[in-house]
Amino acid sequence: VATICRILLLACSVACIDSLAPPQHHAVVVGAGPVGIAAALALASHHGYSVTLLESSPASSAQTQYDPTKAFLYNVNGRGQTLTKQFPSMHKKLVERGVPSSGFGAIKLTIVPGDPDEALPRGEEKAEGTPDEEKSEIAKATQSEKAAAPGYWLPRHEMVKLMAECVDEHNAQTKDNNKITFSLGQECVSVEPTKKAGEGNCVCVTARDTEDGSLTLHQAALVVGADGMNSKVRQCLAAASKDAWQKNFDPKKFVPEKWTSPASHLRIKVLQFPPRFEVPDAPGHGPPLVTNSEGIYALRSVNTGPQDYLSLGLLPMKNNNAVRPTNIVTRPDHDVWKIKDGPPMQEYFQKAFPRYDFGKGGMISEEEWERFAKAEGTRFPYCQYCRGLAAWDEGGACGVTLVGDALHAFPPDIGQGVNAGLMDVVSLDRALKGLDTETGEEMETGGAKSTKEEPPLGTRLERYQKQHAPEIAALIRLARFGAPYQYKQPHRADRVLHALWTVNLAMRLILSKITFGLVQPGCIILSQNKELTYRQVMKRADLTTAFFKTLLVGVFGLLVKQRYGFGFLKGLERDTLMKENVLFHDVPFVITDALAGEESQISININHAKRGYEVQRTSVSIWNGKLHVVA
Repeated sequence: VATICRILLLACSVACIDSLAPPQHHAVVVGAGPVGIAAALALASHHGYSVTLLESSPASSAQTQYDPTKAFLYNVNGRGQTLTKQFPSMHKKLVERGVPSSGFGAIKLTIVPGDPDEALPRGEEKAEGTPDEEKSEIAKATQSEKAAAPGYWLPRHEMVKLMAECVDEHNAQTKDNNKITFSLGQECVSVEPTKKAGEGNCVCVTARDTEDGSLTLHQAALVVGADGMNSKVRQCLAAASKDAWQKNFDPKKFVPEKWTSPASHLRIKVLQFPPRFEVPDAPGHGPPLVTNSEGIYALRSVNTGPQDYLSLGLLPMKNNNAVRPTNIVTRPDHDVWKIKDGPPMQEYFQKAFPRYDFGKGGMISEEEWERFAKAEGTRFPYCQYCRGLAAWDEGGACGVTLVGDALHAFPPDIGQGVNAGLMDVVSLDRALKGLDTETGEEMETGGAKSTKEEPPLGTRLERYQKQHAPEIAALIRLARFGAPYQYKQPHRADRVLHALWTVNLAMRLILSKITFGLVQPGCIILSQNKELTYRQVMKRADLTTAFFKTLLVGVFGLLVKQRYGFGFLKGLERDTLMKENVLFHDVPFVITDALAGEESQISININHAKRGYEVQRTSVSIWNGKLHVVA
């Protein structure tokens, strides 16, 4: 009965959409993660919208609290800071609560060997994912990029918390007409426009309470989908009819296009280590190493097989007294996913990591082993994006747009996830202001006189879609080829491809040094320069790829020429006796109008019996009973 009532209520709400009054400059943001909150702040602070933030997670599981199922960390680099610097309080909190880092390849990393008899590498700095002899060179190259301004590591829940504090500060300083309201435990059900004649349309969002199932109808001039990889907002656009929005609206553009990278489908889950845990050194090599929360550690196992190799990764965080979430990233066929109970998992890890005390009463509690064993974790996604970024009604009065993972998703190996999402918000903000979405500069008017009249919302959303879509396409290419083997996937094919990727990265880097930047380094290094758009990054990397291809074709052509020769006499068997003289062996020919004498100059026709080659006006010398032709 309750289900029938909810269906009837939803049907009634949809039926009365056309009778709703237009909203008063109101926006709805679906998804209250970092990108969704950033979008709400930009709309309220820069454009005067009142904003409702819909979040499906209930209030009891506040995103500002630590959750081991979402215990991943962000590195907010120079791109992401383009947004945070627009809100001084937000950026100040980021700097105060984050751990600074100088970019890919220049991170202080302690790699702990699995063999307990091997000494610890104390005080070393290495760039993960490359052979030792290449690490320092790559580190120098990445540090030389303009994006060497520090990024900041901090846990996801801390990022959400500091941004939520900025919302509170905004609400305390603003009037009632542009406040931001959180609505937790509200799951988006549908998104559709009203269909009135004229300019009175709005977008209606139906939300369902995750506890009691009740439905609420929200109306807005603008809806922003920031609800993640499985975005309901995007699904509603993909399922809409072609006449639901603007004339050229194509619902197929909102179906994500997907590519598989070497990191796609890897599984990840978190094992919680105690704060400041100790790493025993080899016997006779000194006291244990006491870990610090601001360090990065990679704890290797003694196992090296395709299905039992493990590496535990710990990323930096500010609080030295907090639990250290340890990431386990493996292929889906790894042994660790076959163990479903705490004691067998504890025993497995003790054998794989004999350096540590993982036994009963050891450094990790039995409750944590049980939780970890039963946790399913998550999988890295495809590299995916949709070509549609926005939709608007025919009059341009209302619209829907996508940002963050709702628009694009990819594995975290290039370190651009949250940064790309924040840059989506920056680009949307610029488009709404009438600026170029990628540069922030004034748009060219083509000589027309400027006007103070603001263009319709639909026109500004169209600008966001046209200008930002190529940037998203380039971002996905970067995600596919940037650094997909940094997880040290243990399959034999993975190891071979990882070696080839490393050689490619090193060759580009060396050529860049030799040619003083004429040949560009790898795209993962170029991406550290926040002054470059993703399109510029990939164009520069593609130039180097084109150089390699041209070089390869040229070398191959020289080898073919040296071995087989070519030209209009190609296919004829010949030997070079002199610099210009060619000897034909057993080639049927006819000499016409020949003059006597061993050194006679004659005009001839040579007709090959099989191929029909014809050579005219040829210099011929006859000596030692053989014919020599200079063509």
